[in-house]
Amino acid sequence: MEALSLSVVLVFLSLVITVFAFRRRSHSDVKLPPGSFGWPIMGETMEFLFGKPENFVGDRMKKYSHEIFKTNILGEKTAVICGPTGNKFLFSNEQKLFTVFRPHPMQKLFRSYKTNAPAPPVQASPTDEVKSIRTPGFFKPEALMRYLAKMDSITQQQLDVHWEGLSEVKVFPLSKTVTLTLACRFFLGIDNPERIARLVGHFDDITLGMHSIILNVPGTIFYRANKAAAAIRKELVNVIKEKKAAMASGAPMQDILSHMIVAADPNGNFMPEAEIADKMMGLIVAGYSTVSTTITFFMKYVGENPDVYNRVLSEQLEISKGKKAGELLDWEDLSKMKYSWNVMCEVMRLVPPLQGTFREALCDFTYAGYTIPKGWKVYWTVSSTNKNPMYFKDPEKFNPSRYEDEEAPPPYTYVPFGGGPRLCPGKEYARLAVLTFIHNVVKRYKWEVLFPDEKIMGDMMPTPEKGLPIRLTRC
Repeated sequence: MEALSLSVVLVFLSLVITVFAFRRRSHSDVKLPPGSFGWPIMGETMEFLFGKPENFVGDRMKKYSHEIFKTNILGEKTAVICGPTGNKFLFSNEQKLFTVFRPHPMQKLFRSYKTNAPAPPVQASPTDEVKSIRTPGFFKPEALMRYLAKMDSITQQQLDVHWEGLSEVKVFPLSKTVTLTLACRFFLGIDNPERIARLVGHFDDITLGMHSIILNVPGTIFYRANKAAAAIRKELVNVIKEKKAAMASGAPMQDILSHMIVAADPNGNFMPEAEIADKMMGLIVAGYSTVSTTITFFMKYVGENPDVYNRVLSEQLEISKGKKAGELLDWEDLSKMKYSWNVMCEVMRLVPPLQGTFREALCDFTYAGYTIPKGWKVYWTVSSTNKNPMYFKDPEKFNPSRYEDEEAPPPYTYVPFGGGPRLCPGKEYARLAVLTFIHNVVKRYKWEVLFPDEKIMGDMMPTPEKGLPIRLTRC
């Protein structure tokens, strides 16, 4: 019996050694990108999450390669492809060489409806929320055009409620309330201030938890995010039930939630309420955090640059001259906000609302002379170009004029919304939201930033430590 047991152990060890040797040989047959996988298990996740993104990327570009380097973040072997050439390569090969990948914290937070099902594939399914909204064209200009007046009206109401009559306010809380109100109205078709106010803190926690270490114990970022997701999911299921009842009574279908409720797969099956809730939660997070961050830092940089404020104000007053009293914005007005949009572009360059996204290699492929194996993750990031003096003169300077025709940045150096087939579907929605806010805020107020050196907390969701207090002067 002992001899048999020993034989089994020896056979097992031989198999392990053979597999290990095969893997080593297979890796030695390809030229992997330079770089380091960091510590066992954790890799370089801590540096990625808690170091400044431009430093994490920039330091490794200098040390290893300006084109590509390898790392291990959030439990995945990852190739970071850098620079405008890398951006072009990534955007041109979507669904050919790689597909979208959601980090494991995001899968846990937004895939609760698959808890009792087999483990989901690492790539997004064909019925993910992005596909759900692309098909009916909710984000196409002709659809958004119908929503613009409502967006203008909501923004005015929020300024009336939260800022009117006050001399000192905090920007960040209002920016979150405004953008969450807009997102809930557009995505869910609800317009209930009290209901929305209850959700603001929950969405903040989820945004932070999307890029965090999956440690579901009290006190951790992921624990708070998981609790917040459960609270929002419960509220959304209630909204879905109300929406179904309203639709059964003949209410119009003018929002994304209504479409998801009636959408069926090829077999005629409708989405379960839990799945709809998770998909809607993901959409609202995307439409909330990025827009509120951009609005907040618009107020900071424009408040610190009076010459920029004066040019924005002049442009917006010129638009108002051609409108009757009380008339809301229309699509033609947006085309006249060229300088205002340049200001927003410069804000997004200095404080990116989105640092980057992940892809998964569908097959082995070669880039810059290195092989990225199938199954590896590929990280696209704005940090390799946004503040690079090769592409932006005086990169730390706030200069909206750099986007004018004669100074436009080179192709693929400024890509805050990604590019190619995976270009952010909400780009046009975000443009409308921020330009509508600009139009209303500059016509009402001049402002002074009270703490120009206020500390900015976090990188995945940049947050002014004090909420960006400003002093308002009514125009």
